[in-house]
Amino acid sequence: MGNPLLRAVAKTVPAEVIRSRSFQQFCDDLLESMFEHDGSGLAAPQVFESVRVVVFSFEGGDPIFLINPVVTPISDETREGYEGCLSVPGLRGKVTRWLDIRVDGLNREGKPFAFEAHGWPARIVQHEVDHLDGVLYVDKAAPGSLAFLPEYRRFGPPIPLPKGHDEDEESDEEGADDEE
Repeated sequence: MGNPLLRAVAKTVPAEVIRSRSFQQFCDDLLESMFEHDGSGLAAPQVFESVRVVVFSFEGGDPIFLINPVVTPISDETREGYEGCLSVPGLRGKVTRWLDIRVDGLNREGKPFAFEAHGWPARIVQHEVDHLDGVLYVDKAAPGSLAFLPEYRRFGPPIPLPKGHDEDEESDEEGADDEE
């Protein structure tokens, strides 16, 4: 959490770099690191590269790379949920995120693409894109909600989620027990 790259705004990836052998190798390495650490997603600054690249996988699906992503909420609805992070191991905290988002960016081939994400996938994308702006989930965590993972597992969240914010939805899909 103390590495300065985690607190810096990552640099935009120039379009001409994306198809280069070295950039493609970086993408392979980023993906390997995400799988190696059982993450739902991983941002380039987490592996000490200050570039605007994230990779994630929803429910064990194919990995998705986002280069120079822009996240836009498409509804006013937010949801609280507990998150963890590979950059802040062993800790959980309650964070409010947009429930429905649109994501625009470039894919791994450098082609523009966009998609909408809802619920847990939207949370993962927002968490990873925050890394590109030097923001960690602990910066957004509700006061008093941080808990070490062993106590979180043993006693539950220090601040329970409101009714209708069913954490089981997340726990079944790379939830609060996983690092993002």
